[in-house]
Amino acid sequence: MRKLILCLAVLICALPSFAFDHTYVQYQSVLDRFVKNGKVDYEGLLQDREDLDAFVASYADVPFERYQAFTQREKLAFLINLYNAAAMQLILNHWPLETIQDIGGLFSSPWNQKFFRLFDHNVSLGMVEHDILRADFKEPRIHFAIVCASKSCPILRSDAYVDSKLFDQLAEQEKSFLSERPEVNRFEDGVLYVSPIFKWFREDFDNEEGIRTLFQIYYPDVNNKTPIRYTEYDWSLNKQ
Repeated sequence: MRKLILCLAVLICALPSFAFDHTYVQYQSVLDRFVKNGKVDYEGLLQDREDLDAFVASYADVPFERYQAFTQREKLAFLINLYNAAAMQLILNHWPLETIQDIGGLFSSPWNQKFFRLFDHNVSLGMVEHDILRADFKEPRIHFAIVCASKSCPILRSDAYVDSKLFDQLAEQEKSFLSERPEVNRFEDGVLYVSPIFKWFREDFDNEEGIRTLFQIYYPDVNNKTPIRYTEYDWSLNKQ
């Protein structure tokens, strides 16, 4: 009996002191209260930001070694949720403002602001997007999931990304962004009008050939000669 107790004590001591919540209960609480139809109640969130701040801060407690042990889906959900939560936090940190582009100065941008911690480093939204998500995963659908607090961004989901539903969630985001947002993407009079996201990150979609192939899923009349034009990006805040 004494040996059993000793073994249990050793096992308990060996357990990690911090277990990351892959169900994202705290972040989901923020979404439930302050996000509706993809729009954020920034005024309300500003008055009750404790959960959002705590959620973003919790990422500082995840060592890189533990992150490396996550599955690929867990990693993607982990990073997408961080980006979206941190983007909201950035807006609150500079409130009031009408667009995320109001943040920064002549030689800096909002995406280069290092205001949260990840893997023992101060990091920015741009670092999460380019240095980790784009560099490590080769998953173009991240561009339909990360939301830079602007009207022409993909819709901010009302549910947190979780590994068990991630691919379904990304598929829903793709369909919503490509086929249900005519002000952003549409096929009209033989011309494919697409978001500037496809210009900024065209290599992620295998350039114009890949872009046409992707849109053929939703607009069967698109072909390999369909001209592509880019819509205007609305940087106004995605606020309620």
